[in-house]
Amino acid sequence: MTARTLIGDIGGTNLRLALTNGTSIEAEVRFRTADHPGLESVLDQYLGGLPAPARPTSALLAVAGPVSGDCFSLTNSPWSFSRNAVAERYRWDRFLLMNDFSAVAAALPYLEDEDLETVQAGVQVLTAPKLVLGPGTGLGVGSVVLANGKWTTPGGEGGHVDLPCRDEDEAEIHRMLRRNGPVSAETVLSGPGLAALFNVLAERGGAAIRAGAGEEVMARLVDAECPIAREAMDRFAIFLGAVAANAALTIGARGGVYLTGGVLRHAGEAFREDLFRAHFVGEGRMSEYLSAIPVYRIRHPEPGLFGLRMLARVSSAD
Repeated sequence: MTARTLIGDIGGTNLRLALTNGTSIEAEVRFRTADHPGLESVLDQYLGGLPAPARPTSALLAVAGPVSGDCFSLTNSPWSFSRNAVAERYRWDRFLLMNDFSAVAAALPYLEDEDLETVQAGVQVLTAPKLVLGPGTGLGVGSVVLANGKWTTPGGEGGHVDLPCRDEDEAEIHRMLRRNGPVSAETVLSGPGLAALFNVLAERGGAAIRAGAGEEVMARLVDAECPIAREAMDRFAIFLGAVAANAALTIGARGGVYLTGGVLRHAGEAFREDLFRAHFVGEGRMSEYLSAIPVYRIRHPEPGLFGLRMLARVSSAD
């Protein structure tokens, strides 16, 4: 039997596991992180359900958090584990960990037209860096650059940069959010962040309603046509445009900016692409530069697993 690699996309809310030989994905299963005490619990269940010949001898996992050293902890979950202990437990001869949005970034050069929806046309420079941002449980940010003829994914934690403020109105929102601690991009550009933004806007407008999660804001927006939910979603698009512009300028993302994540998937057409574009391009000295960068929404259902599959294929060919 052809050797299989275990690949997994481990987020703060959901975890997806599958097997790959580099050319296809098999035995994909989705788990909720909160339903299990730790990674080993999920791996025991998943691997225990495979026939012995199909069990992998190597693994490539993408995790939501900074990867460094042997011990790892998820940023938005109580899970933690030792990389060496996990590899020994399952007798893997090769076990690689990477940031989850590095895995999504690894998929970008291989996405087809049907996997993408154009937000801003632009002019793509095929050999230039590509950037991806994904508001979900947190804010994932990743990039992929071409070096020595190969696409590589430098790590980073771009979701935790400071939230930009471009006018007095945004500064007031920032000040109100800061009462609960430092205000990063993720403070607003995530599911919990959308709820936090809604609550600040409700308070500022003198309304007594509050939201406990981003899903509640979406429900108010879609079902009740709530004006505060509409404003929160509009502000979300504005802030995302500004954060994406800063990141695109930093890495020179003329290969494209890609948007994904659970918040945007659930928002659908409620996400104001026109507001995003206006605040991505802006009115500053670099507006012409930014207006030339193509921006896409990713429609591929599992970009993280797809990126891991492509990495496994490249690795097996080396």
